[in-house]
Amino acid sequence: MLADVLDATARAPVTAAPLVIYAATSENVYVYDAEGHSLVVHRAGDWRSDGSAAFEVGVAAENTLDAGAAMHLAQLESIALWTGTSNQLASCPRASATTHANNNWNPVDPIDIVVSFGIRNVAGLTDDLVAVSSDGSLPNPETDGAISLDSAMVRPAYDSTFAAGDLSLHEISQLLWASYGCSDHWAGGSKAGLVCASAVAYYYLTQRIYLVGPDGVYRYHNRLPPGGDLTTRDHRIEMVAAGDVRPALRLGVSGLPDAPHYLVVCVGSTGSWPELEVGFAAVGALLEASTIGLQGYLTAGLSAEEQASIREATGIPPTDSPMLVVSLGRPAVVSVVEVAAGAEVGLGLTIENHSTSGGGVAIHYSLPVDAPVDLAVYDCLGREVRKLTAAKQGKGPHTAVWDCRDTRGRPVVSGVYFCYLTAGRLAGGAKVVIVH
Repeated sequence: MLADVLDATARAPVTAAPLVIYAATSENVYVYDAEGHSLVVHRAGDWRSDGSAAFEVGVAAENTLDAGAAMHLAQLESIALWTGTSNQLASCPRASATTHANNNWNPVDPIDIVVSFGIRNVAGLTDDLVAVSSDGSLPNPETDGAISLDSAMVRPAYDSTFAAGDLSLHEISQLLWASYGCSDHWAGGSKAGLVCASAVAYYYLTQRIYLVGPDGVYRYHNRLPPGGDLTTRDHRIEMVAAGDVRPALRLGVSGLPDAPHYLVVCVGSTGSWPELEVGFAAVGALLEASTIGLQGYLTAGLSAEEQASIREATGIPPTDSPMLVVSLGRPAVVSVVEVAAGAEVGLGLTIENHSTSGGGVAIHYSLPVDAPVDLAVYDCLGREVRKLTAAKQGKGPHTAVWDCRDTRGRPVVSGVYFCYLTAGRLAGGAKVVIVH
């Protein structure tokens, strides 16, 4: 469990200097070496803040947002390890644990956040939907999908070059929900829980996440109108300004990619906990993009001048301080970076790029006799992604083209896929690694 949590923590995108990741067990305080996936003793002895914790993980980052992104992945990984409701790995970010670590772990730089992990009884996983729009401005998000958390983290769709073309309202709904939407649990004070943690369930980013697209600027709401009651649930957008302000936004922020949509994540007041939540929300949107065939890119470290430019371009009120912009869209290019084919004698199965710009995959094979052919693409867990052929075909060469989309027409995420062909009693398969 510790190995999986640390691996997840280190996979966060970093907008500033590299992270320093600490782990405290009953034996020692360690520094995690992500490249070697190993622990280096930093201070001998038991220096956990909570003796009942199995272990504690802390992150020191140059940018607090990066620490938030890392620890959000760590907590999601702990949930992904659940196999039931009894004796599972639970987690809790703690201000007291963070203070204790800074006073006792001898960190080189101040630790931004510490999460305590322990074996507890938990509520269990659910795909019940509670994020339902009160005004129909957003479609219902899907609460389950074909891509596992670990698959998305291993190869997140993180790049600054985007293809032309707007996102659908369904895709926007998914991204907003994954960043800061309502989930099926209740937090302290009878507050409706969200998809990420919050210090004492303050939910600092409420009404402070904005969507910038081709037709205007929208504020995302996860609470019923007027939007500030944390005991309620909603899933809607409200227009702030009409018109395409994206060129002005790009002009005002250095290095901001040319993307179809942007999430501008703001805080009402600066401080470690609001800024940590910015990281939570940003990496949540990035993970969701990675599972629905999209990609994201984070722009942080905004200067006061850039923050003012964002507000001027978008109409975001002066009470909200932009901290980070998530660029979102489709990958500019899908490429096949590795193919490995193998087939029974007589099929001659080979794979090649079909289009350097569109990312299609051409599957070539030859039938020794007329035969019923079944050709499909599967993911690394053996689930069918796309059926390509299911028909009787004649003797001789054939070619099928996979456009790197699933059965619902969504671009697949980066990862390993398998093309499997049966033709009568003959069979063959080929591995394809897709990178966006």
